[in-house]
Amino acid sequence: MASGRSWQLVWLGLALIIALGFFLRSYHFTDWLHFELDQARDARVIDAAIEGGPGELPLLGPKAGGTFLRLGPAFYYLQYTSALVFGASPAGMAAVVFIASVASIAVFFFLARRLFSDWLALFLTLGFSVSEYFVMYGRFAWNPNMLPFFILLGIYALLRSVGGGERNPGRWFLVAILAFGIGTQLHFLAFLAIPAFVVIFLIIRRPKFRLRTWGAAFAIVAVLYFPMLLNEFATGGANTREFFGAITEKSTKEDHVFLEKVIRNGSEHVLAGLVILTGFEGGTLPRVETAEGLSIVCQGKCDVGKPYGLAMASLLILSVIAYLILLVQEKERRKQDVLIAVGLWFAITFTLFTPLAYGMAPRFFLLSGAFFFILIGCLGLVLTRTFARFGFGHTLAAGLILVLVTLNISSLQLRFDELSRAATEALDSPPDRILKERIRVTLEQQNSIIDFLAGQSRERGYPVYMFSEPQHRRALKYLLEQRGIENAVLGYDGIYRQGVYYLVLRAQSDLEDALKKYRVSYDIGVTTRFGTLVAIELIPKPETIIGERQDFDVATPSDSLAPPRYTWNEYFSRTDGETDEETGSLDRIEDEANNLPE
Repeated sequence: MASGRSWQLVWLGLALIIALGFFLRSYHFTDWLHFELDQARDARVIDAAIEGGPGELPLLGPKAGGTFLRLGPAFYYLQYTSALVFGASPAGMAAVVFIASVASIAVFFFLARRLFSDWLALFLTLGFSVSEYFVMYGRFAWNPNMLPFFILLGIYALLRSVGGGERNPGRWFLVAILAFGIGTQLHFLAFLAIPAFVVIFLIIRRPKFRLRTWGAAFAIVAVLYFPMLLNEFATGGANTREFFGAITEKSTKEDHVFLEKVIRNGSEHVLAGLVILTGFEGGTLPRVETAEGLSIVCQGKCDVGKPYGLAMASLLILSVIAYLILLVQEKERRKQDVLIAVGLWFAITFTLFTPLAYGMAPRFFLLSGAFFFILIGCLGLVLTRTFARFGFGHTLAAGLILVLVTLNISSLQLRFDELSRAATEALDSPPDRILKERIRVTLEQQNSIIDFLAGQSRERGYPVYMFSEPQHRRALKYLLEQRGIENAVLGYDGIYRQGVYYLVLRAQSDLEDALKKYRVSYDIGVTTRFGTLVAIELIPKPETIIGERQDFDVATPSDSLAPPRYTWNEYFSRTDGETDEETGSLDRIEDEANNLPE
């Protein structure tokens, strides 16, 4: 524990680290904003609430990936607040994610220093602050992106509530419940992992809170889940049925034996650790197959990236060994609690990830990624103690962390360079293990395309018909609507004489192949380049035209398969006893964005 001038230096160091993290997350935040299909979907919901008031906010949140289950609405409420404060724009709605990402740096430090010395906690916080993985997820709006903040805050507050010596442990417990309660609404796996963690940890530590503290905790959970309960009451438990269906679907989706899933899960953790700790995305590991006896396969690209994957596997194995050494040797209650919490969290998330091992997404590690730095800290602490007698223990530990920091900053520099050139150059980006982007596309670039399409529309007085890949099409359609430009999806609503028709495609894709099916109905016009994207004009052939101009006042019927979702206004305007499952207005808004041809 630092004191006097040393403590002032610690505060200064933390402030500088937070400032660095702030800079990396805010640099060209609006221009380079990641704005694709999920962001456009959520922006429509927030726009409806901004226009119609908070009563237009939904009782349920976004759909969990790959299912029809809806999460809780907490993310939409946070986005709505952000839009009120920072403006109803894509960047304004994303500001709350940016703030939470910066705040998570401070929370990580205070969590780390419960186990490590101030200097080691600062070095680890520096690594967390500049991690390309966490920087990129802190730069745009998506419901999982605030998980690191709420998980770190929840665990830190829970540790303070059971650690002893606290003046108000009950208040810290309530902070933990609030943070965890919001966290459970941000991702399906968090909804499963957090309650399991809290229950098991409380059973292990058996804290003695006052009855009113437990009552307040249950009240917080009830308030957070009250909107979902209302929606379930109105729909006869439709979302609950989807929850059990989602568990069954996700656990039986992959056709691999349990051992293969466990090994694959371990490999995914190693490669995720490589990305999170260093920013390097080219690592690989051999594939283990058990169908015809145990065999190890690693060819081509796998062989090239194998040294990096094996090096990270070795580092993490050493870190786990160091963690176990500390877990056995540590006698101080406060530090024991941190070690138990970290080990328990990894055990729970690893277990939950195992059935999904062959369908893992990078975002899953928003749940546990921060704790890779705690593992590295355990290794650093053991190295410090082991080599202290030789006088270079601290230097060895600090050097290890600084190497990781340097690698991450180098990776960030390369990514920022690509983002800066995305609007003007047809970049060929390497495989992306952070956001899974096929190409770099920025909001600035998308707005340039919208400026172009809007100019074409105004010049002729015609609506815009545009088609692109789903992640770009839905975002571009949203931006067109924000400009008040009549538009529809090309090839979806027919061909009219009055229309501006464009394909927006990846510049590096096989454009001729993509145009083949359109040549039957269109002549190919001018290609306008926007860096990694191109806009190709299509000119309708006379014989394919079905009418003079489309009537945009005719509503498109909803065909959503997701559970019905009410807004607050819709719920309280229902007829008494009504339990129909007709889709509400927000679902029609979402369907317009999502139920489009692929």
